[in-house]
Amino acid sequence: MGPTRKQFLALIGLGLALRLSFAWMTPLFPDRSILPGYNDEPLHLFYVQHLAAGGGIPVWGVSADTSEHLAGEFTQPPLYYATASSPYKLGEALHNGWGMYLARLVSVICGLVAALFTYRIATLWFRNDGGNVIALGAFAAMLLAPNAVVFSSIVTNDALLMALSALSLYSIIRCRSESTSVTRQFLTGLFIAAAVWTKLSGLLLIPLIWFAAPPEASPNFKWALRLRIGLVAVMGVMPLFAWNLAHYGHIIPRTPGYDPESVLGITGGAVHHPVMALKIWLRTAAQPLDAVWGSLPEKLVSLVWVVIWGGVTTFGAFTLLKGKTGGLFLTSAALLLLAFIYRNIGLFQVEFRTLAPAFPALAVMAGVGAAGANLSVITQVILWVTPLVILPFL
Repeated sequence: MGPTRKQFLALIGLGLALRLSFAWMTPLFPDRSILPGYNDEPLHLFYVQHLAAGGGIPVWGVSADTSEHLAGEFTQPPLYYATASSPYKLGEALHNGWGMYLARLVSVICGLVAALFTYRIATLWFRNDGGNVIALGAFAAMLLAPNAVVFSSIVTNDALLMALSALSLYSIIRCRSESTSVTRQFLTGLFIAAAVWTKLSGLLLIPLIWFAAPPEASPNFKWALRLRIGLVAVMGVMPLFAWNLAHYGHIIPRTPGYDPESVLGITGGAVHHPVMALKIWLRTAAQPLDAVWGSLPEKLVSLVWVVIWGGVTTFGAFTLLKGKTGGLFLTSAALLLLAFIYRNIGLFQVEFRTLAPAFPALAVMAGVGAAGANLSVITQVILWVTPLVILPFL
């Protein structure tokens, strides 16, 4: 067993241990026990409970359950919640209260799938250019980065979105470099459609179909391949669009009364408050749970962490740009950043987790940057997990 395989298995073990620890110790409603909770998890769990009780896909404002203040996620696509509903029912059948933990286990599995396919993405893309070193770095990022850990340890559709984003990028690369079979093209479109059925931000994966065409293929073949994959993806999401139009009058519905600005006591979207928005966005990259914000150790750790990993990831992005080999990853990140800015013209929703569809691409950039900076795997592990291991002490 070579050192790379040992590191690979050690990273899986650590990533799994972190997620299981968070899944077990995180309270459902935010408080200060061993770990703080995440304020939206009760809403996501309520959606799972609704489906587990046989309620069918809910419609906000029509379903009886929308009288509850926990129904705020009912406008979300149903795939994650449907996936978690059966484990939830099984858990409740075994013991009252266990349903939440089995639903969280679904998220844990999604996090591991996202990491494993991010590793495969980097291995395939960089196979002739230090692929193992870069892949281990990307693997460490998806296994240990604070947002990747937290949001694949609790009940939230971001967990499945990360997994399907990684599967979509992996399938795109397989089309580009190994297999252009009809089955592979269909799977690529299917993964993208499934991501949209998980969360509508998955729509930003559709433009990445451009990169599925093999560079050496004829122009006619390239366009035909892109068209076939695009048709599968678009046809796959059309029923969801039809559902949203029929019930909300919009393809992308918003929960009525949703007003995150009121929580912060401000008016207008984040673009009108750029300094505050940037500070919160960067802080949620290091500490996704705002219940821990405020202490001097948290401020120092968050600042140092953001500076280090922001620099490493930016270095990786410029390395890819300079080498003209990272268009897929750079485009993925750029599309999410642009959508993030556009969304925050009218809203103040600046959590780093909203970039979840780009997490595999960002992990690859971090892996490239870490390889270029000659950071050892153990150094990367320490840097990634530091914000998480201090959480109980803040």
